[in-house]
Amino acid sequence: MGITGAYYMEKNNLEEILAGRVQRPRLDIDKTWSLIAGMFPDVPLVPVQEQYRVDSEVTEYGAFYLPAEMVAQIAVQVPGLRQPERLEERIDFEKWTSLQDMDVEALDEQSLILLAFPMTDDETYEELVEEYLLPHLQSLFDLFEEAARQQYGLVFFIF
Repeated sequence: MGITGAYYMEKNNLEEILAGRVQRPRLDIDKTWSLIAGMFPDVPLVPVQEQYRVDSEVTEYGAFYLPAEMVAQIAVQVPGLRQPERLEERIDFEKWTSLQDMDVEALDEQSLILLAFPMTDDETYEELVEEYLLPHLQSLFDLFEEAARQQYGLVFFIF
């Protein structure tokens, strides 16, 4: 069982979201959050860095907040990030599969995040990337563009 990630749109309702009074997430990216975080350490599409952490009783794994201004800055980058050749540069299938056999004590923080994604030996690159990762990633790109248009912030929860 992997740990999933979900986004909530925020417009003057941050307290309600963090208190769990908003029922449905805007986008659930399932377990791909850790792969996406590993793919984009320089762009906080999945803002699991400490500077974005906020307190919430909804989850023990973490809540993270990107204000509307930050969402808008990221959304400007999305058209370039969507380009297939740019995405291919960021996908490191061998690293993802090899992490399972490494000593946890020797891994850096970014590699530890990737361990949250449960890969099985019989999964192929095509299945993982084409059928699972890319659809979630495209939905995430769409979310950032929509939130920026509406001048919304985003709250990301790890469940």
